[in-house]
Amino acid sequence: MGSPGPYGSGAIRINTLTHVLCVLIGCSSGQLIGSASASVFSGEEQFEDYGEGEDVDYTPSSPYLGSSLPSSAGQTPLKMCHLYNSDMLDVYCSQCYKKVNLLNDLEARLNNLRANSPNRKISSTAFGRQLFQHNHSAFSSSQGSTEDLFRDSIDSCDVDITEKVSYLEKKVTELENDSLANGDLKCKLKQGNTQLVHRVHELEEQLKDQESRADQTLEEETHRHRETYCKMERDKNTDIELLSNRVQQLEEENGEMKLNVCKLKSQTEKLDQEKQRMTDRLEDTSLRLKDEMDLYRKMMDKLWQNRHEFQKEREAMQELIEDLRRELEHLQLFKLGSEAGQGAGLSEYNAKTREIEMEHEVKRLKQENFKLRDQNDDLNSQILSLSLYEAKNLFACHTKAQSLAAEIDNASRDELVDALKEQECVNLRLRQYMDKIILAILDHNPSILEIKSTS
Repeated sequence: MGSPGPYGSGAIRINTLTHVLCVLIGCSSGQLIGSASASVFSGEEQFEDYGEGEDVDYTPSSPYLGSSLPSSAGQTPLKMCHLYNSDMLDVYCSQCYKKVNLLNDLEARLNNLRANSPNRKISSTAFGRQLFQHNHSAFSSSQGSTEDLFRDSIDSCDVDITEKVSYLEKKVTELENDSLANGDLKCKLKQGNTQLVHRVHELEEQLKDQESRADQTLEEETHRHRETYCKMERDKNTDIELLSNRVQQLEEENGEMKLNVCKLKSQTEKLDQEKQRMTDRLEDTSLRLKDEMDLYRKMMDKLWQNRHEFQKEREAMQELIEDLRRELEHLQLFKLGSEAGQGAGLSEYNAKTREIEMEHEVKRLKQENFKLRDQNDDLNSQILSLSLYEAKNLFACHTKAQSLAAEIDNASRDELVDALKEQECVNLRLRQYMDKIILAILDHNPSILEIKSTS
C-alpha cells in the first residue's frame, strides 16, 4: 500500500474531530448538519488530492467513532428536543450557527494552507491540537445561558476528545517515524547509487584495458598462426613428394599382382570343384546330424517321462511301506495286549492273519522295487549311450556345420587344408575321450555295456 500524502492522514483525522465536535454541540437541524457535513467532506476530497489516504466511513458504526463517542454525545439530540419548546431555542440556534461558521472558517484555512504550501508536510497532530484549542476558546467565549446548558455535556466529552487526540498523536508519531525511516532509506539508496556509479566507471576503465589487451593478443595469435601455416605448407609439400614415390612403387607391385592373378585363377577353378564336393558332403552330414538330433530329443523326452513316473511310483511305494510298517507295529502291540486279556485266541489268530498278509504285501513290493531298479539301469545305459553318441556327432559335425559353408565360400586352399587337419585332431581327441569313458564303465559298472535280450 502507498504511504499517505502530506495531507491524506491529516485530513482523515481533522474530519474525524470535526464530526465529533458536531455531535458534541448536538445540532438537530437537518439543514445545519447537512451543510456542515458537506463542507467537511468537500474539504476531505480537496485534501486527499495530495495523498493516498484510506477512505473512512463517517457513520456512527465507524471503527474510528463508534467506540470512542461518549454516551452523553448520543443523548444530546434528545436533550435538544426539549429546547425547541423552551425559551432557549433562539440561543441554541445562534450557537449552532456559530459552530457552523467556525467549521466553514476551518475549511477555508485548510484550503488556504493547501494552496500556499502544497509540497509542505504539516503535522496533523499540531493541526488537530490547534483545532481543539480554537474550539475550546470558542466554547469559553460564549458566556450565557447556552454555556450553562451544555457545560455538563462538554465536560463529559472532553475526556473522550483528549483520548482521541492522544490516539491521533500516536498515529501521527508513527507516521513521522515511518517518514524518518523512508528518509534514511532514501539516503542509503543515494549512497548505494553513488557507489554503483563509481563501480561503473571502474568497470569501464577495466573494459578499455581488456580491449587493449585483446587487440594485442589478437595480433600475437595472428602472427603465430601465420608461422604455423607456413610450416604446414612445407610439411604438405614433403608429404606430396613421398606419396608420389609411393604411387610409383605401388604401380610396379600392381603389375606383378596381375601376373599372379592369372596363376591364381587356375588354382581357384580347382578349389571351386573341391569346394563343391565338400559342400555336398557337408549337406549330407547336416541332414544326418538333424536326424540324430531329433532322435536324441525324442529319447530325452521319453527318458524324462520315465524318470518322472519312476519317481512317483517310488514315492508311493515308500508311503505304502511306511503305512505297512506302522500297521505292523500296531498289530504287534495289539498282540501283546491281547495275550494278557480274555479272548486271546481270536485276537492272536487275527493278528497272525494280518501279519501273513503284510509279509506277502512286503514281498510283492520288494519285487516291484527290483523291477523298477532294472528299468532304471536300462534307462541309465540308454542315457549313457545316447550321450556318447551325441558327443561324437556334435564334436565331429555340429561344431563346424554352421560356419563351414561360409568358410568354404571365402577360404583359400591352404585354409581348407588347415581346417581338415584341425577336424582330424578333434576326431582323435574324441576317440580318446570315448575310450576313457568305456574303460571307466568297465571298471565300475560293466553291466551297463551288456546287451540284454528282450523276452
